[in-house]
Amino acid sequence: MADALMGVTETSATALDVIANQVQTYLQQASKMVPLITDYSSLVVKGAKQVEIPRSGGFTVGNKTENTAVDSQIITYVTDVIPLTSHKVIQWLVEDIANEQTIIAIVQDALMKAGKDLARVIDQNIITQLEAASAAAPDHRIAYANATTIQETDILAARQALIEQFLDPSELVLAVAPSQESNMLKLANFIDASKYGAGTPIANGEIGKVFGATVVVHNDVADLKSLMFHKSACGYASQLAPRFQVESDLPNLAQRYSLDTLYGTITLDSGKRTYLIGTAV
Repeated sequence: MADALMGVTETSATALDVIANQVQTYLQQASKMVPLITDYSSLVVKGAKQVEIPRSGGFTVGNKTENTAVDSQIITYVTDVIPLTSHKVIQWLVEDIANEQTIIAIVQDALMKAGKDLARVIDQNIITQLEAASAAAPDHRIAYANATTIQETDILAARQALIEQFLDPSELVLAVAPSQESNMLKLANFIDASKYGAGTPIANGEIGKVFGATVVVHNDVADLKSLMFHKSACGYASQLAPRFQVESDLPNLAQRYSLDTLYGTITLDSGKRTYLIGTAV
């Protein structure tokens, strides 16, 4: 019996899977917003074009009087829909001669950057959804008290509005632009992340806490559109995890590399679990 030789053909699928997992790691490490919202990816099934998230009101507690029947109640359900329509892709060509005559690991470097760029696009989509704070009563939009700089009075107003939506204040997040970071650090009630106790987990981009809310600095948060929100304020669902593909491009004597992902984001609960603070509201 002749020896069986395992070559690239037999191992290429495994190699692509390993690379895809590396890109997923890059994306997870680079994204600041995905870990801060609710991920419904586990609800996505093959063939689905959207994810439906049901929500409802509650019951009214009544009194039971002796010898008197009580009335039954109903709960009305409505649905928040996450459309799986964001199909993002990055492709690049590398000539064979360039790949051979460079000391830089071109593909690995490009993959790392592509994963980070995908993460930023997803973050931008999430921020856009969070900016869709409810303008209906109660209004979840307020201008900075001093026009350009976030202050404790702004944060307390946002905190109160979200607590009135029965949200746990210890689970709130405040996302600000880099231009507002120094203002945050100067607040009397700001606790720097470096002063947390040992073993306390710190989110990517987290600089500290104020009035119990985690403070995150993000380059894609607008200077005049700071955001306070709860994890349940925005939904994210991934149908196609980052997929890496490669094929030969003979006319160019090169390799074409492709990285794509399919997902969706949506504002939940009509924007009542997020609060937009800033002059540009």
